[in-house]
Amino acid sequence: MQLEHPSHEHPLFLYEAKKGDAKLSDLCQGCEKAILGSAYKCKEQQCSFSLHKKCAELPEDFKHPLHPQHPLFLFMNQPYPSGMHCICNVCREIRNKFIYHCAYCHFDCCASCASEEERKIEHKSHKHPLDLMQRPALFHCDGCGTEGKDSSYLCTDCSFWIHRNCASLPSTIKRVDHNHPLTLSYSLSHEYSKSEVKCNICAGKVRSPYWVYRCAKCKYFAHVKCATSETEPARK
Repeated sequence: MQLEHPSHEHPLFLYEAKKGDAKLSDLCQGCEKAILGSAYKCKEQQCSFSLHKKCAELPEDFKHPLHPQHPLFLFMNQPYPSGMHCICNVCREIRNKFIYHCAYCHFDCCASCASEEERKIEHKSHKHPLDLMQRPALFHCDGCGTEGKDSSYLCTDCSFWIHRNCASLPSTIKRVDHNHPLTLSYSLSHEYSKSEVKCNICAGKVRSPYWVYRCAKCKYFAHVKCATSETEPARK
């Protein structure tokens, strides 16, 4: 199936990206996330333009619960003058492409936040569905253990509450300062629950109720915030 999309000068063809097939360069030009599942790719051999099927089919306008007074209109490129950052009012991330924008209020919503799939999720860390909060609120994250006023997911059954960024943490990561991949665990295993475990990056205590990246081979532990940052390990 071929598509002519206003965001790109070349024809796009539909394909299915399976887990493990995607390259680092295969990021969706709409939501800026890794390509997985149904997607469109440029037919030109030297062009790496890719677009999720759902991003290619975004409506020209819609109303977001955070901004019910006016419709938001889709801009393929950011709607502000060159050099000015566009910050999504939902997730607070900087976005330069595929922005829903209200010219009256300067309210912006990125393609990822506009997706219905993002508003209610099932997460491996919790037994109940999580709802995307309609407004930023100050809370204590049950994932990383820090406070913040960021975009978040909440369980209305039992008040489990996590950052939106924590909800999208990868199951494994690779750091340049460690030889093995680190795996995300949603709690410390029983054997470490009563002992003092320290983060190998900041040397701070790893507390058992919160998530941790670990290497089982080396007994290497890291707070999720430390593991996903560029922080160098603390000197011993």
